[in-house]
Amino acid sequence: MDWGRKGAAAKQQDIDRAWRRSLRAAVARDWAAAETWLERIVEADTSDLDAYHALARLYREQGSVDRAIRMHQNLLLRPDLDRANRSEALLELARDFETGGFHERAVASYEEVLDAEPRNAIVLERLISLVRELRDYNRALVLVRRLRRRDREKADGFEVEILLAQAQACVVEGDHDGARQALRRCLRRDKNCGRGWALLGELEVERGKDARAQNAWMRGAAAAAFLSAELYPKIGASFAARGKPAAYEKYLRGILEDRPQDHAARIALARTLSSRGETSLAIEELARAIEVAPDHMGLRSELGRQLLASGQEAEAVKAYASLLDVLERRPPDTLPVETID
Repeated sequence: MDWGRKGAAAKQQDIDRAWRRSLRAAVARDWAAAETWLERIVEADTSDLDAYHALARLYREQGSVDRAIRMHQNLLLRPDLDRANRSEALLELARDFETGGFHERAVASYEEVLDAEPRNAIVLERLISLVRELRDYNRALVLVRRLRRRDREKADGFEVEILLAQAQACVVEGDHDGARQALRRCLRRDKNCGRGWALLGELEVERGKDARAQNAWMRGAAAAAFLSAELYPKIGASFAARGKPAAYEKYLRGILEDRPQDHAARIALARTLSSRGETSLAIEELARAIEVAPDHMGLRSELGRQLLASGQEAEAVKAYASLLDVLERRPPDTLPVETID
């Protein structure tokens, strides 16, 4: 379309038609066509910021981040850009940088937006996430305090995640005192942070504080069921190290009384019984649990192991055949994450 030689009315009609065609192309997911029509609109009317942003976003979504960055940087050079449009361009530029992996530049752009819109909680959240990824934990925590004035619940969630990440980083660096300090703050904010308790247990056992480690792991298992399969063996080892192996069985039975569906505890109990020679009781525990949860792969796998250990090879083969039946009944993408080792 040669829009340059047309009158204003005809030119506007062509632009409107291009908008409709770009919309139809986008609905049809024909991104190349949508891009072509948007480019024509921008060429015909450089003041149409909606088309400008739409085209830049399309570039970004299609992987042409460098083109999106150039468009938004050029837009920011315009002397006639008002405050609202400047903030929008800065925000889009920050998203360009973030998508392209230029996180430090994204942070700088988000900060500019935040200077103009200090109450923008969405921008603050993105900034916190990026600063955390850059491992500037203290700076992230300062930003969390700002977010808390807008959204306390989200701020609390961010703080727990940041403090846990800070503790993990301290462990990697060998700063165990710093890790414990971060974990104490993390667990004060969220007493049900299972990963926090799990890491604290590791730190305590390295100090030779077996009782404290055991308490931390027990609290972690109670707070986060998905960690229980990992933590129960550690709890058992801590009971053994303290010369109280019988107390571990009592602990597991107490859990099963409160939470009969805690299959990780059932497996741990079966292994405890087997370790002291009561394999038949272990097999009974597992068999009863399988009656309630016939599709649980961890229970069936453990039953097969216990049967093999007791010399019941034929029964073990049946148990593993049943396990295969469970696997075959489930599509691969729906298989649960269960501990079978």
